[in-house]
Amino acid sequence: MRYSMQLATDPISSTALSLFDVTASTAYVEIHEDELVVQLGNLFKETFPLASLGKAGLDNWEWYMGLGLRTDFQGTLAPITSFDKVVSIPLEQPQKLFLPILGNLGMQVECKRLVFSVAEPDAFLIALNSALHEVEEPDAPEPAELDE
Repeated sequence: MRYSMQLATDPISSTALSLFDVTASTAYVEIHEDELVVQLGNLFKETFPLASLGKAGLDNWEWYMGLGLRTDFQGTLAPITSFDKVVSIPLEQPQKLFLPILGNLGMQVECKRLVFSVAEPDAFLIALNSALHEVEEPDAPEPAELDE
């Protein structure tokens, strides 16, 4: 199921985002059977296995933290398109991601927490957390029987 990202509506932010092809059709989050796909225009598209994600929840993103593809270099990666309706998802298994700076020039950062704006946060959180609940844990080996 696809959920559009919440896009900033002020003229400066929307103009800046449009320079990177960030529109309602190119900025989205998709929940598949076993993975989460996050796309931010032509800046960012990554896939996260649902098994590596923790429980998602609402979060705050202050104006001074900026819009666009953001990182704090301490594990947070944030494709942010608005300061409203922000969702945070911890990664139980950190993932190395490529952060473009200029074309193919960029850097690799470790992602431990994913933060983004979504237009319908309540519906998204219900869908994602229920998909996470349905992801089956690997079958645990049965305990060995004790010989008496």
